[in-house]
Amino acid sequence: MDREELQQMITMFERSPLCELEITCEEYSVHMKRPAHTEGTATVPTPRSTTETPGATERKPETKIITSPIVGTFYRTPSPDAPPYVQPGDRITKGAVLCTLEAMKLMNQLEAEYDCEIVAILADQGVLVEFGQPLFEVKPL
Repeated sequence: MDREELQQMITMFERSPLCELEITCEEYSVHMKRPAHTEGTATVPTPRSTTETPGATERKPETKIITSPIVGTFYRTPSPDAPPYVQPGDRITKGAVLCTLEAMKLMNQLEAEYDCEIVAILADQGVLVEFGQPLFEVKPL
């Protein structure tokens, strides 16, 4: 791990809700820890995306939210010149790729866990997202 990768890991940890992180491999061992959040700790709300569909500012009861399983950079497209994986209004099947999440230079594809319709995209292209941060509002089919 070079200095830049270590700095990226520290930055991701600082921006995440995690209290502790430990990574060990043959080459290195990294352990980061901070005090747990207390009840009086304020949280910063996540801004809504500008890519949302009109009227999607509040969640409808029949929709579900797909959240980020990791801390990483959110990409709507497989490459800079490619079209987005999904758009609001798209109907997708289980296993369809929704986005790519880059963490520590690894590209992780987030796949749909069930057939659904994309109601809104709640994260912006190239933005660092947190673990558990809402990414998509969907309507199960």
